[in-house]
Amino acid sequence: MPVRRLLAATVLAAVLGVAAQAHAQGPPVGLTTTTDETGWIGASVAGAPGTQVTLSESGQAVRRVTIGATGTATVRHLAMWGCSGLARTIVASVAGTPAAAVTVATPSCAGRFTVSAPRSVRAGSPIAARIGDRWRLGNLPTLVCLRLRGRNVQCVPATPGARSRTVHLTPVRTGTAAVTVTTPWTATVQAAVRVRKRTRPLRVLAAGDSMMQVLDSTLADRLPDARVRSDAHVSTGITKPALLDWPAQARRLARAQHPDATVVFLGANDGFGLPLGGGRQEPCCSDAWVAAYAQRARTMMEAYSRAGAGRVYWLTLPVPRSAAFARIYAAVNRALARAAGDLAGTVRIVDLVPAISPGGHFRQALRQPDGVHLTPAGDRVAARLVVAAMRRDGLL
Repeated sequence: MPVRRLLAATVLAAVLGVAAQAHAQGPPVGLTTTTDETGWIGASVAGAPGTQVTLSESGQAVRRVTIGATGTATVRHLAMWGCSGLARTIVASVAGTPAAAVTVATPSCAGRFTVSAPRSVRAGSPIAARIGDRWRLGNLPTLVCLRLRGRNVQCVPATPGARSRTVHLTPVRTGTAAVTVTTPWTATVQAAVRVRKRTRPLRVLAAGDSMMQVLDSTLADRLPDARVRSDAHVSTGITKPALLDWPAQARRLARAQHPDATVVFLGANDGFGLPLGGGRQEPCCSDAWVAAYAQRARTMMEAYSRAGAGRVYWLTLPVPRSAAFARIYAAVNRALARAAGDLAGTVRIVDLVPAISPGGHFRQALRQPDGVHLTPAGDRVAARLVVAAMRRDGLL
């Protein structure tokens, strides 16, 4: 075959092949999007009736639809509005057909949430704060906090429902408070609340082992306007659950007495092993033991604080005369610091070491002959530190 005729036949075959491929692919689909309905991206696809279309975003299929007899298919609620990205690209694809893509802009989350609260409450009474979502989606976790004197004193994670959600927060001190609502993507919104003086006596629970037996009455003397109740149990400890399960005891007393403040002096009888995984007992005073002790102490702190409705004042153990006890007490104090961790808004560690055993060394002054318990004068020092902490927190 002559070269010219061969070239013409090749070109004709290529043209026919392209035409056949275009016929096999069919006409492309059309895609439009809308944000007319609050909270939602809607989409409409147009094409040949019966065509199956996949709608996707960021490479993930969101919905599959079939074009109806009218040549269109509409999806009202294709994807929720979001706060992490405002430019959203929706893709409509059909097998063997060029995909259609549309980028749509969704509104900012800046004004999405609302918060309302009573204008004033009494200290010790809960604030019923209502959190609203203007988009009515209820899919974004928020952090609701009670803020007093420039710091958060109680925070509750919450996800508003389709309309609203009520969160209860309890201020324990007087002054101007703020209920704030934040998310990682939105500006903080807040409502101001004036906290008035409480009308009932302050409820104080004094809990612990024999270290608390005299301190409880000393606290009652220094807090004449408060109602102080004692929960002291001799020879008990967190590592001695057979004698008294302190985490369970903390939950029981917190539910029964609803203390505004709990003072804890506990640990002088500890030092026994704590169970870890596999039935193994971890002896004092390894890092694993400290971590296990901290977990149990934190459980008690959370129980006494009643989700922020109360405050906890936990006293450290002063250095004792016995070197063996000193090792245990140091481990207990490390565990308490770890347990309090991020509970600074509701839990305060009252450090007795500088006042009773300055420089981290045992001093007989303010100690009984056993080298462990405090004298009445030592209890007065401890009570003074606790009361000063309560004043700083605005309880008194």
